[in-house]
Parts: sequence; C-alpha cells; structure tokens
Amino acid sequence: MKSKDKLTCHFLTEEEKWQVSDWKYSGEYEIYNLPPCEVQKQQQTGFFTPGWEKNYYSFYDGDRFIAYINMREDKEGVMLGISVNPAYCNRGYGQRVLEDACIISQKRCPDKCVYLIVRTWNQRAIACYRKAGFVIDGKPFEMVTG
Repeated sequence: MKSKDKLTCHFLTEEEKWQVSDWKYSGEYEIYNLPPCEVQKQQQTGFFTPGWEKNYYSFYDGDRFIAYINMREDKEGVMLGISVNPAYCNRGYGQRVLEDACIISQKRCPDKCVYLIVRTWNQRAIACYRKAGFVIDGKPFEMVTG
C-alpha cells in the first residue's frame, strides 16, 4: 500500500452490503461479524434500518473493497463506526478511512463534532483512533466494555 494513494468512496451499495455481511473476523473480533443480510432485511436492522440508507459509505483502494463506515448524526455530534475488511486489517487503512470519514462528516454536518465508541479491549481500534488524532475522554460517551 502506498501511503499517499487516495481512497475512493461512495454510498454503500446493495451488493456491498451482502459482501460486508460475509466478512468474518476471528478471535475476540468475532463480535463484529454481522448477521446475514436476509436477517437484517427481515428484522429491518443494521444496513436495512429504515432511514439509514445514506449513513453507510464504502471505501476502495483501487478495485479493492477496503472498508465501510456508518455515519450517524445525533444531538451529541456525528458518531462514526468503522469496519475494515478483515483481509486488510493492520495495514494502515483504518486511519486513512477515519481521516476521510472526518472530511465527509465535516461537509455533511459542519457544526458537529465527530465521536467514536470503542470497546475498551479493542486496542487495535484505539491505536488507530489515537493515530488519527482522537482523544479518549469519555465524552459524550464512555468507551463501552464487552
């Protein structure tokens, strides 16, 4: 990966939702595995929560589907959730996606701060967020455990 290569992004497509639902993390990260799209559709959750269609963006490095984000505006600010394709974890993509996500958030919601929620044991994510300039301060939400 060339660190200066620009990632491209767009709203997550239907096909990409199905691909993401097939991503499988191992070990303690299994908690991030998603239910099948059929289940999400039936229960109207996750990618198929009514009104959330424009919350999801996919990120590419060339033709490689690297990651997606969930960006939700609320009264506290803009919450970002980031998922890197397991095939590309630990390669610096998380930080690059996070930086691009902050730019998108600034354009969409210029007067709102960006925040993340992270499990306290997820040191991989915490390190990524810190490298991108985030500070863990417990505001507006504490880091979640579990």
